[in-house]
Amino acid sequence: MKIFINAPFQVTDGLQGAIEEKVGKLTSFFERITETEVFLKIGDKRHRHREQIVELRIAVPGQTLFAEQRSDTVEKALAAATEKARKQLMKYKAQLQSTH
Repeated sequence: MKIFINAPFQVTDGLQGAIEEKVGKLTSFFERITETEVFLKIGDKRHRHREQIVELRIAVPGQTLFAEQRSDTVEKALAAATEKARKQLMKYKAQLQSTH
């Protein structure tokens, strides 16, 4: 699986490693993921912090899955977005198995 990271800021090595680790684990739930695009965005200022947004676009055969999450830190948003993606992958895999 190829992982592409898009951000309007410089992504640190630590953040890049965390993204690759979290997104890489998704292949254990569905091994036919071809590529994943990770979009890191900075949202509006809420309270004292800027909202961090993580969007995942996951390409699987015949389908593109999308998960988005907002949080006060990139790490929290990444964890929640990958969890949403995991649920979508499990549902998609179950659909594939029921049609075959």
